[in-house]
Amino acid sequence: MSSGRLLCLVLWLNLVPVMNGCPSKCVCYSEPRPTVACQQQGLFSIPTGIPVRSQRIFLQSNKLTVVRSTSFSSVHNLTVLWMYSNNISHIEAGAFYGLERLEELDIGDNNNLRIISPSAFRGLSKLHTLHLHRCGLSELPVGVFRGLFSLQYLYLQDNSLLVLHEDTFLDLANLTYLFLHNNKIKVVTDHMLRGLINLDRLLLHQNRIVHVQQRAFSDLGNLTTLFLFFNNLTMLTAEAMNPLVSLQYLRLNGNQWICDCRARPLWDWFKRFKGSSSDLECLLPTSLLGRDLKRLKSDDLEGCVDTPSQVQTSIFNTKAHYGKFLSLDDPLVETIPRCCLSENDKSSIISSKSLPDPSSYNSRQITNNPLKDKENISRTKFERTKNDTRGKQSLNDGPLGTMTNNIDQLDKINPELLDNLESSTGPTRKKKKCSKKPKSDPNCLKGHGGMVQVSAVLFLSSFWLSLALS
Repeated sequence: MSSGRLLCLVLWLNLVPVMNGCPSKCVCYSEPRPTVACQQQGLFSIPTGIPVRSQRIFLQSNKLTVVRSTSFSSVHNLTVLWMYSNNISHIEAGAFYGLERLEELDIGDNNNLRIISPSAFRGLSKLHTLHLHRCGLSELPVGVFRGLFSLQYLYLQDNSLLVLHEDTFLDLANLTYLFLHNNKIKVVTDHMLRGLINLDRLLLHQNRIVHVQQRAFSDLGNLTTLFLFFNNLTMLTAEAMNPLVSLQYLRLNGNQWICDCRARPLWDWFKRFKGSSSDLECLLPTSLLGRDLKRLKSDDLEGCVDTPSQVQTSIFNTKAHYGKFLSLDDPLVETIPRCCLSENDKSSIISSKSLPDPSSYNSRQITNNPLKDKENISRTKFERTKNDTRGKQSLNDGPLGTMTNNIDQLDKINPELLDNLESSTGPTRKKKKCSKKPKSDPNCLKGHGGMVQVSAVLFLSSFWLSLALS
């Protein structure tokens, strides 16, 4: 009797996997966790019949186009879901509803996605890693990350994001890594990064940033790494940098720094900064071309660039080291007199507060792939894609070894545009008279010398006239 029961038990155990089933073209296994692996199978749709006790589902590198609201409705134990490198263009509302235990979601490398529903990730309160890289996103809807209180790693690089709404990350108090590089962001606004009180690493390089507002980094007191290289920055205020009290690694190379009196506040900030920083190569004035702003002397920062037209013309006629030009629409500086400022006034001048107008650019080619192993999630190692045939590129200096991409160049500039350029330092107006006569300003000295010559001529004429009359 016992032998019969044992035989029945063996037969029942053998039948369990068959009863639970495994989708066609997939491999199912129980250790270390119940897993359904369907990657690289040429699937056009998410398979049905996924075992309900599955905790991990791998669907990457297929030809999926739609994620339906019923695709994962029965797998409430799911913790890891990978669907990267597909052709997904639409995610139905409620596609991830009920996946309250989901910890990692990777839908990156789906170039046709482009639009995400504001409620796409609602209810994923335990999600700690979200991959949305290389999805063709031009914007993020308001509230798309609302309620993701456990999120720690957010990958948004290699998209076409132009702007980010205020308070986009307000609920992400536990976020530590935010990857926004290789987008088209032009301004880092005061409230764009609000709420990121525990952010450790912020990558904003290879965007189109021309301006960082003064309170943009106000909540980033725990930030240790900030990458802003390969942008269109000409100035950066000390007020914007002051909240970064924990900063250790700063990369600002590949920008177009104007190293005159307006750079003094940033120069002073670097005197207090104890971390590692790249060089800040000066573009203007031409006498300081290629020199590192941090290593300039105080006397090098006297005065301002000669005239507004010369500022614009110099930028367009001087090719930067990395082959980038400043946009015609981008403001350079505030309205300030060119000379005759006291030393106190010069040291307090800051960069423009006005916002640039959006302009169109060609999309960059993307060469990065995300990491997939959770134990390596804290690294920012980016590998080239399988189909990338371009030449090797050197790593940017820095502790993270971030791979750089080719930088787009603007189309050839119409010469007629240069003739119609507006003043970059202020509207056309009469030049202010010199309230003081700085010895270092040749124009002021020239004006002073002219007055002396006129006075001398009048005196001599009066003298000879008086002699003649007597």
